Amino acid sequence: MHATPAILIVDDNAANRRLYQATLNDLGAELSVASSGEEAIACCGERHYAMILLDVHLSGMSGFEVAQTIRGSRHGQDSPIVFVSAMYVHERDTYRGYRLGAVDYILSPVVPEILRAKAAVFIRLHRMRLEAQQQAQAVEKAYRELRTAHAEMEGFSYSVSHDLRTPLGQISGFADLLKLGHAGELSELAREYVGYILGASERMNSLIDDMLLLANMTRTEMQVQPVDLSQMAQSLLDELAQRHPGVHTQCSVQPGLLASGDPRLLRVALSNLLSNAWKYSAGVPQPRVEFGQASGEGGPVFHVRDNGAGFDARAAGERLFRPFQRFHPESAFQGNGVGLAIVQRVVDKHGGRIWVESAPAQGACFFFTLGTPASAPTTDAV
Repeated sequence: MHATPAILIVDDNAANRRLYQATLNDLGAELSVASSGEEAIACCGERHYAMILLDVHLSGMSGFEVAQTIRGSRHGQDSPIVFVSAMYVHERDTYRGYRLGAVDYILSPVVPEILRAKAAVFIRLHRMRLEAQQQAQAVEKAYRELRTAHAEMEGFSYSVSHDLRTPLGQISGFADLLKLGHAGELSELAREYVGYILGASERMNSLIDDMLLLANMTRTEMQVQPVDLSQMAQSLLDELAQRHPGVHTQCSVQPGLLASGDPRLLRVALSNLLSNAWKYSAGVPQPRVEFGQASGEGGPVFHVRDNGAGFDARAAGERLFRPFQRFHPESAFQGNGVGLAIVQRVVDKHGGRIWVESAPAQGACFFFTLGTPASAPTTDAV
C-alpha cells in the first residue's frame, strides 16, 4: 500500500471530473481520473485507492459492472466505493451496489462540502490502515527476532549444560581423586591448592545452575494453584538451619499466608530471598530472619526482613535486580549475583513487583506482591 493516499474519480463527464478534482485537490491525496469503466479497471490494477468516486450511469460499462470487476482486482478488492448518481436510484439497485462493496451514495449535483467531508474520512481511514499494517509488520519482525533469540538461547543452554559441565566435572573429579587417593603424597600447600580447585568447581557448577535457571525462566510454563507461602517459607528456613547448624538464627514466619501462583517458581523465589537474608545476617550477634505480610493498596504485600549487613539501596538502584551484580566483597559473602534477578523474573511472571528498603549495617527488607497470573483460574482466588 502506498504511503500517500489516492482517490480515483470515475466519470465520463469532463466537467464533473474537473469539479471533483477542484473540490478534493487540497486534502493531501493524489487524484487519479478515469473517463470510462475500462480506464478505471486499469487504474485499480496498479494501486490501492483510499476512495473510488464512481458514477453509476457511465456510458458503456455501468458503474455497477465496473464495481464488480474492480472487486475482483488485486488492489480494488477492499477499496471503498462511493457511487454518484444524477437521478434517484431504485432500492433494488442500491442494495446491488452495497453488495458490490459500495459504502455510500451521493446524489448529483454533488455538494462540495459533503464530498470533501466524506473524502477526508476515507483518507484518514487509509492512513490508519497503513499505520496498522506497519505496526503489524513491526510486531511480526519482533516476533521473528524473538523466536531467533529463543532458538539461540536454547542452543546456549545446551552448550552450558553439556559443553561446560563435562570438563568441569572432569576437573572436579580428578581433583577429588587427588584429595582422596594421594593426600599422603601431596604437600600441605598442594592439598590446599586442591581444596581451592574443588571449591572453585563447586562455585562454577552453582553458577551454571543459576544461569540455566535464569535463561529458562521466561520459557517456563506457569502451573497456577493455591500456595501456602507460610508453610513453604518455614520448610526453607528449616533446611537452612540443618545446613548451617553453627548459625543460630531467630526465624519468624507469619502463619496463614496464602497466594495463587506456580509453587515451584515461588519456592525458587522464596529460597533466594530467605537464603540471602540468612547469609547476610549470619555475622551479627543475634541474627533474625522474618517472613510476613501487610496490607497494601492493591492487595497483600509480602516481605522478607533481616537484621544483617544491609547495603545502600539508593545507590544500588535498578542494578540490584540485574544478573551478576554484587554489593559486598566476595571475601565477606560468597554468591553469584544471580539470585535477585531470578526473584524478579518470578515476581514479574506472577504479575507483581518487588522493591527493597535497606541501609549499610541496618539489615534489608525485600517487599513483593503477587498479582493474578495470566493463566490463573478466576474461581480459585485466595
